Amino acid sequence: MTTVFLRTLIMYFILLFTMRFMGKRQAGQLEISELAITFMLSELAVLPISDTELPLLHALMPIAVLLTFEILLSFIISRNSALKKLLIGKPSVIIRKGKLDQKELASLRMSFSELMGEMRLKGISSIDEVEYAIVEDNGQLSVFKKEKYVPATNETLNTEYNEKGIAHCIIIEGKVFKDNLKLSGKSEKWVEKELTRRHLDAKDIFLMTVDDNDDVFIILKKN
Repeated sequence: MTTVFLRTLIMYFILLFTMRFMGKRQAGQLEISELAITFMLSELAVLPISDTELPLLHALMPIAVLLTFEILLSFIISRNSALKKLLIGKPSVIIRKGKLDQKELASLRMSFSELMGEMRLKGISSIDEVEYAIVEDNGQLSVFKKEKYVPATNETLNTEYNEKGIAHCIIIEGKVFKDNLKLSGKSEKWVEKELTRRHLDAKDIFLMTVDDNDDVFIILKKN
């Protein structure tokens, strides 16, 4: 019993350290690769506890390999958008500018009743209240209400509604994201024109966004 108790404590702290090192995401925010590794880690941790004759090293080695692989994969994916799209996927816009994309909803194999159930959990009773709804790459639903349904503040009282939609990330760390560019309704020529007007180059930009009102926001890279 003492051996099982000590092994359980050891594996608990090893898993605690491993999960802490992987990041602070909640279970519902795990990406596919992280979820797969989490399941594998749990199985590896149980083996030396249930079988006391199995050396702890037989579990520690695979855990170390998985942790190293996850760190390397995260580093590579963060710098390769094509690989990220292949392994993790990309956000799916199912409501854009107040219009439901039925084709995108079907491709996600999500029924309309499931969509409305998710929206009700966010305090939305009607799809007419929504300007944008996006299924993120981790499966979470992000919803942005139309301006007229957003609770009033001192800044918005006595002002006309002006739907800004969402800010589309056009450039991230010097790279133009064509999928986001397409969603924004802009072209690469438009990006070139905006950068030329500001005497900037894409490689000098950390973040560039544009909303549905054509308001551009730029953060330059720090040297």
